[in-house]
Amino acid sequence: MQLFSSTRESAQSCHERSERLAADGDSRPAWLCSRALCLVSLALVACGGAQPPAKVNPLQAGIGASGISAAQQPAAGTSTAGVSGNMTAGVSAASGTAAPPAPQAGVGSAGMVASSAGSSGMAGASGAAGSAGMMAGSGASGSGGMAGVTAGTGAGSGAAGTGAPAQACTGKMGKLRGESTQMLMAGGLMRSFIYYAPQGIDPNTPTPFVFVPHGFLMSGRGMADITQYEKLADREKIVLVFPDGYDTAWDVGTPTCGSTIVGILPLPMRDEQSFMDAMLKFAEDDQCIDHDHVYMTGFSMGGYFTNHSGCLRKDLRAVAPHSGGSHEFTGCMGGHRPAMLLHFNGDGLIPTMCGTEARNRWVQRNGCEMGSPEVKMVKGGKCEYYKCPADGQVAYCEFEIPAAERSASFPGHAWSGGTKMGPSAQFAIPDTESATELTWQFFKKYAW
Repeated sequence: MQLFSSTRESAQSCHERSERLAADGDSRPAWLCSRALCLVSLALVACGGAQPPAKVNPLQAGIGASGISAAQQPAAGTSTAGVSGNMTAGVSAASGTAAPPAPQAGVGSAGMVASSAGSSGMAGASGAAGSAGMMAGSGASGSGGMAGVTAGTGAGSGAAGTGAPAQACTGKMGKLRGESTQMLMAGGLMRSFIYYAPQGIDPNTPTPFVFVPHGFLMSGRGMADITQYEKLADREKIVLVFPDGYDTAWDVGTPTCGSTIVGILPLPMRDEQSFMDAMLKFAEDDQCIDHDHVYMTGFSMGGYFTNHSGCLRKDLRAVAPHSGGSHEFTGCMGGHRPAMLLHFNGDGLIPTMCGTEARNRWVQRNGCEMGSPEVKMVKGGKCEYYKCPADGQVAYCEFEIPAAERSASFPGHAWSGGTKMGPSAQFAIPDTESATELTWQFFKKYAW
């Protein structure tokens, strides 16, 4: 009851704020109210996961206690923004206020200025917000730099990730070991994420990297808890990030298969791909990253985000969305990409058909045969492996909801084999095959 009371209050607050904005000539009130309605409807993942912005880790190069003095020098041909002033510069309130437009090159909002060019390339302009989303500006190539990338898709929003070339694997400090909470500027917003690097890895040895995004109204903390991907990282010697969605949501493109509650998803218009680029660069400033082995696996709205990013980005070697859907994959970049999709049969929030529809799109995109897949039985379900080209394996795992979980608010909307702990414990079902193990073993076998 307290949850619904608070969401009604949020919607009312949004409505009042929207009226004030409209009176001032601002064009955003309709977007603000749509976000409030999505919150009231609890469109994708229920309560308990949102976390307050975390404090920055002082080990990050260039960050002091009072803020960021300047962004680190960008890789050749890419652009980034330096920040002067307080850490809160350019940050919208977490309560749902509209995100500010991304700054134009050379012009900052709340103290941002374009950073200096890399040694081999010129800084590209960050893209301005448009009606269809954020677009990355094209950066001019230097002698060794790469031009910035602009990419629109039928997905409708988000610029393609640049897939910046790997930095030289020498002189890495390896200061960040274990789990730490980090903050950085990306797309004109202050963003937060959990960074994890196992103890004992050589900072100058190329290391695989995995993005693990959460569901709507969850957090990176909740995702780390239910997946226990950090334990796997210790064993396999991989680096992880658990990003926090701005206002707990992700830009997942359109049109997408909808939830059972409102039929549509919240649609934040932000440049999430720049956030992914920034997290990857952050990791590489401290640890050598193996760019041939960069992966993504997300849950619920994070599963949609994983499908969307798998369409937009060339640098993802493989993807593994859990309990998510997709858009139509028009305008995708790159060629075949291995994909494992996971879903519970009878999911009470994101219909199973959203998962099978996304599977069909990956089968088509990768040039696979739909009929007669190889079936492998797993704990509480089965995985189907389709006949695909060697560089585009597609697998679909479906699990049955255990009897003890059928009375949940959203039965079957959970990470398979997950651990019931932390703020998102209700989104873990421990009695079925571990999705954490399944996804990593898929990456190792079909995308190595």
